[in-house]
Amino acid sequence: MISPELSTIRQKDVDRDWIARAMAEFEGRDALETLPMQVRDADFGTMFNGKARDGTRAEPNQSLESKVAAAASAMTITEAMKTFHLSERDLKRMATRMGFKFKRGYTTNQNHKATDGPMVERITALRDVGLNRSQVMKQTGMSYDKFHRLLKDYNIVFPALPFNLRNGKKKS
Repeated sequence: MISPELSTIRQKDVDRDWIARAMAEFEGRDALETLPMQVRDADFGTMFNGKARDGTRAEPNQSLESKVAAAASAMTITEAMKTFHLSERDLKRMATRMGFKFKRGYTTNQNHKATDGPMVERITALRDVGLNRSQVMKQTGMSYDKFHRLLKDYNIVFPALPFNLRNGKKKS
């Protein structure tokens, strides 16, 4: 036979009484309270993810385009997406239509050059040992883009290998 433990049931009576009082107070009100709502952007009402309220494709307002154009030189396209709540496609269309460009993200980050020195020394040392480009890239664990950026920025030249030594293939 299952016997309910009365102590836990009596503990919940306090919560039940509080909920009953709150419900009685809520039901006793005559009208619901409406709070003012602030829209993030003045143009937000006509555009949401590139669509108007009826579901058709909406073109951005001229005032929104002028705001984006004014801010484009100081922010990247990713920052503009977050600020103006627009898709990358819409922002690129605005840029081509209005003739402006966004700030490039990777050129603003100069912190990547702080770690270049040791990597450049390692690349040149491995090159001097006799490794080719792909072997050096595998040995250092660098991405293709970073490796070739370092080669270009620091004028690192690898000697050309004879055809018979490339990829282990012999000339036929």
